[in-house]
Amino acid sequence: MSYWFLIPFLFFIAIIQATLLPPAPWFGLRVDVPLVLVIAWGMVGPAWQAARWGFILGIFLDLTSGMPFGAQTLALTSIGLALGAGQAIFFRGNIIAPPIATLFGTLVYHLALLAILALTKQPAQWDEVMLRVTLPAALLNTLALPLVYLPLRWFAQRLYPQMDFR
Repeated sequence: MSYWFLIPFLFFIAIIQATLLPPAPWFGLRVDVPLVLVIAWGMVGPAWQAARWGFILGIFLDLTSGMPFGAQTLALTSIGLALGAGQAIFFRGNIIAPPIATLFGTLVYHLALLAILALTKQPAQWDEVMLRVTLPAALLNTLALPLVYLPLRWFAQRLYPQMDFR
């Protein structure tokens, strides 16, 4: 995929996440659209492209967040790398894999952010964040996955017709 299209698209996604996305009525959380996008593309796109998407999205999110710079980039890139490594083995044509990957991906993402906060001596209530933010966010992201996964799968089938999507 051309970076001339990809970078503005991912910038748009990061801006929507940072400014326009309303909180869900439950728990006051928002869907982590960049995270769900990286997870979904990691399952349908060519291997290792999700890591690139995670890196670019992470930089844009780091510019808009109050977290230590590089935290979002490191977390999203590592999720993309993990999905790229297991893509051909686990995800192609498996109907159970996308929701499970989203659930575990959200948990790993939040754990990585908490670890980065701890390493930079930022205060974080691990048990409180895991119970009141991470678990509801994992469920919310899993519920939102089909809204991102199905259009991306269609897009990947058109963009990469030589790939097997069964």
